[in-house]
Amino acid sequence: MYPWPIGDFDYVMDEALDIAMDYLERTGQAAKFAEVQRAAAMAIVAAWKAGVRHRIKLASIAIKAVEPKAEPYLNTKQYQRR
Repeated sequence: MYPWPIGDFDYVMDEALDIAMDYLERTGQAAKFAEVQRAAAMAIVAAWKAGVRHRIKLASIAIKAVEPKAEPYLNTKQYQRR
């Protein structure tokens, strides 16, 4: 069980964190486990305080908070006039 920093703990939060961390570990994104776990947990807490209660949605929010943002690929030279 993760030591949640809020008083209104629910097991749904632990389940969401387990789902998110399992995904992040399997995809190699949890090399710094404690740091990644904390970031994912804080994202879950923020969503929980905003009223999100579904474990899959909470896990998705945690994963999105941790995954690196992908840069859109655009070859600007291809679109420049000569």
